[in-house]
Amino acid sequence: MKLQRIEAGEYLTPDGRFYVRNTYYSNGIPGRSNTSSGWLIEDRSGATLFQRNHHQSNLRWVDTLAQAREIMARIIQRDAEAKKLRDAGWCKEDNPQQPGVCWRSPYTDRLLTRSEALLELSLMS
Repeated sequence: MKLQRIEAGEYLTPDGRFYVRNTYYSNGIPGRSNTSSGWLIEDRSGATLFQRNHHQSNLRWVDTLAQAREIMARIIQRDAEAKKLRDAGWCKEDNPQQPGVCWRSPYTDRLLTRSEALLELSLMS
């Protein structure tokens, strides 16, 4: 995943959705009041909420820039897959009994996981 460098320790995805910052830099001053370094990911669109300690936030802290890139790539891929399913007539529903089983098939009217839904979509098209 390509990132645009803004300044020392700050990057932005080309679409501007994700902002990544090295926590070693605080207000442009290296090491200011930071006990550890890492990378902070912010989803500026608000579309992704990261789960941490039983609350959700649009921020996520990771150890390395490689981890940040991997997480952002997975989110972008997941969102592209969800768009593909919606464009094909699939509906996403809340399913508290079976978390993760949330895509309603337009072919069988069954609730499926995202992987099962993508497989069924590829088989039916």
